Amino acid sequence: MCADRFYPRGPAILSGKREAVQSRKEFLQKSAALLGAFFLPGHLMPEEDYEDITVPSSVKSVIFLNMAGGMSHVDTFDPKAGQSVFPGVATSISGIQFAETMKATAKEASRVSLIRSTWSEDGDHSFGQKLLHTGYRVPQAQAFPDIPSFGAIIAYAKKRKDKGPYFPSHITMGSRGGLTGRSGFLGVKYGAFQIGNLDNPVTHLKPAVGRIAEDRKGRRGKMLDMLNESFSKDTSSAQVDQWKQMYLAALDFANSERLDVFDISKEKPELRAKFGESSIGKSLLMAKRLAQAEVPFIELTVGGWDTHNDNAAKIKGITKDLDPALAALLGELGSSGLLKQTLVVLSSEFGRTPDVGTRDGRDHWPKVWTTLIAGGSIPQGAVIGESDPKGQKPAKRPVHVREIVATIYRASGVDPDAHPYNSMGRPFPLVPRGTEAVSELVGN
Repeated sequence: MCADRFYPRGPAILSGKREAVQSRKEFLQKSAALLGAFFLPGHLMPEEDYEDITVPSSVKSVIFLNMAGGMSHVDTFDPKAGQSVFPGVATSISGIQFAETMKATAKEASRVSLIRSTWSEDGDHSFGQKLLHTGYRVPQAQAFPDIPSFGAIIAYAKKRKDKGPYFPSHITMGSRGGLTGRSGFLGVKYGAFQIGNLDNPVTHLKPAVGRIAEDRKGRRGKMLDMLNESFSKDTSSAQVDQWKQMYLAALDFANSERLDVFDISKEKPELRAKFGESSIGKSLLMAKRLAQAEVPFIELTVGGWDTHNDNAAKIKGITKDLDPALAALLGELGSSGLLKQTLVVLSSEFGRTPDVGTRDGRDHWPKVWTTLIAGGSIPQGAVIGESDPKGQKPAKRPVHVREIVATIYRASGVDPDAHPYNSMGRPFPLVPRGTEAVSELVGN
């Protein structure tokens, strides 16, 4: 092999061509610059070194609904006679039923497409969540210790060229663990802003005690600038620049004219009633507002699906809040036209055993479950694949989770075949090589 042409480069997306190699000199120069960045918090890499990874799409926002714990497909979106605890109800897709637990969403089903043959090999919660958020199984991901979640990738793709004041481009709600909200080698700029309290989501923008005059805040800012400048003269460190960027971003955010987007009390009472006053209802109403504001990636984690016991009661408890709120979200986005620029995806790290047994419990079952996807150019009312009569495995058109991730990328305007560099200067395939998006939903 020629010594000066041995290292693969990422794709030149805008030109439509991929450069296969780079010179040894280029590789060594870039590696030297990046190796230092690897040790910074968030493994920050200079943004100008990233490739453009976008493809054409009408989608401006992605809402991802993460059903954490393993959602029972036969008790929600794929009821089976003799297996489901709840009776089926007709949906607005001809010939398709949902379980009674999702009867409100069933009326809005014609706005979505169903993938009823989602599967994977991973029946472990953390392994399954990593696969769901990256398209990589844990053994595959060992080569990429600073792998970002797909939320950070999409936020980066949408906001890379945005030179305006900082505003979060990646927002999470509900519980957050594993890779949810993580930005990996993309750096802290694309990490998630976590909303904890839906009634008071933006806190600590004012002093805890008393008021501080604007001129006093200005003097404090100048003092900090002076200290940072003095320190950076004596200590050459990219980390100082990073913390300065974080400070400036915090100032941008605190002074943003867009903070009202976080105030769900501004919605009409009748609309709030449709979503409900539960945490799930408020979160989905917040997601609708954030999509209106064109925030690139919004994720809500709904937990409680790990129903090894009390399956029926637990599912009733979750769906009494989730079902009306999800129906309201789909209805509002669809009727307002926002669904054309918003991708909505609902999935889980795996399904549950179809046989409930004698103890009213379902165990981990990665062999098949259902994914919902809607918005952008995704066809409405399509049903991809199906499970067998007992809901135990795909009977037609199996779709692996990595194909779901590739489909999310393609539909949202990210090229799943792109290879941006990670913080160690290695080209990182956004999905494992050979993975294809679901052609029935996004074409070839």
